[in-house]
This record gives sequence, structure tokens and C-alpha cells, in this order.
Amino acid sequence: MDWTDMLWGAVVIGSGIFLSVYGSLLFKFALAAMGFGIGFIGGWYFLEDQDDAMRMLIALIAGGIFAFLLFSLVRFGLRIAGAILGVVLAFVVGGIIDIIGPTPDRWLMIILIIGGIGGGGFFGNRLGDWIIILATAAAGAFLVVDGIQIWFASRIAGDLDDPTQTLAQKLTMLVFLVIFGIAALSQNESIKLRRRLLRT
Repeated sequence: MDWTDMLWGAVVIGSGIFLSVYGSLLFKFALAAMGFGIGFIGGWYFLEDQDDAMRMLIALIAGGIFAFLLFSLVRFGLRIAGAILGVVLAFVVGGIIDIIGPTPDRWLMIILIIGGIGGGGFFGNRLGDWIIILATAAAGAFLVVDGIQIWFASRIAGDLDDPTQTLAQKLTMLVFLVIFGIAALSQNESIKLRRRLLRT
């Protein structure tokens, strides 16, 4: 593992841990972290023909731009959270299809992602606090699993440059579900505790 993989994995895992732990408490900053994750992974994915140092630089810049953009759009936060949850659900569905059957082609994944963005964005306002919990827990768990896969690429099969393949194995799907469940439950409990403290 070279220094770019070490740094790339650390950045992605750090963003995921922040989302998983503080997503609902610091939602405005969680939006920035989700934006950073989207920009960083997207920049890395779309520049696979560049050398690693250039990819890292552009991915960091793209992450910073997306972080600022989502941080600025906090008034649309529930819709954005819903859309991000929809994208992660599209990756989960794609991963399940890959585990039990043939690998889904690129067009099917594009359709799933677009459907996830549209459906999640539409229902985002209707779920209230739960959309924040579910979206930040799902995005955080996905980023942690993606970072682990980067660090242990030699032991976990899959295309590191394709985020749609992150959950395409039983092990990565299991780790994702465990982290997602723990993050969602702990965030829900922290919201309940905060409400109890505010009443007293």
C-alpha cells in the first residue's frame, strides 16, 4: 500500500466516522462531510487515467468544493439527506444483486442511483429527524467500509476505483450493515438524551 492509498483511506474513514458519530448532532457539518465524501470519491473515480498524486490533489479539491456546496445548502438539508440515503440504498441494492446473481451493469447502477436520488429527495422532508439519522448513518457506514477496502485491498477483492462495487461482497455488506445499525441506534439515543436534557 503506497502513501496515496494510506491517505485516501484515512480521509474516507475519517469522514465516515464523523458522520456515523456526529451526523444528527452536527447536521450542518455532517452535510459538509457528506459533500466532501461525494466529491473526493467522485474525483478519484472519474480521474483513473491520471497519476495518483494528481488524482489525490483533484479529489481533495473536488471534496472541498462539494463540502462547501452542501454546507451552504443546509436549508435543503432534509432533501439532500434523502438523496444521499437514496444513493447509498442504490449501492446496497446493487451489492445484493452482485452477491446473489450476476454483476449489475453500469446502466442498471445509473438507473438505481437516479431513482435513489429522486425518491430519497422526494421523501426526505416527510421523514423528519429520521432521514437525518438514516442518511448520516448510511453514508458514514459506506465511507468507513470504502476506506477499509482501500487499506486492505489485497485481502478484499473488488474494484477500488468503482464505488458501486464497495458493497458487492458478503464481508463488506456485513460490515456496512453492522456499522449502519450501530450508528443509527446511537444517534437515535443521543437525540432522545438531548431532548430529555432540554426538558429539564
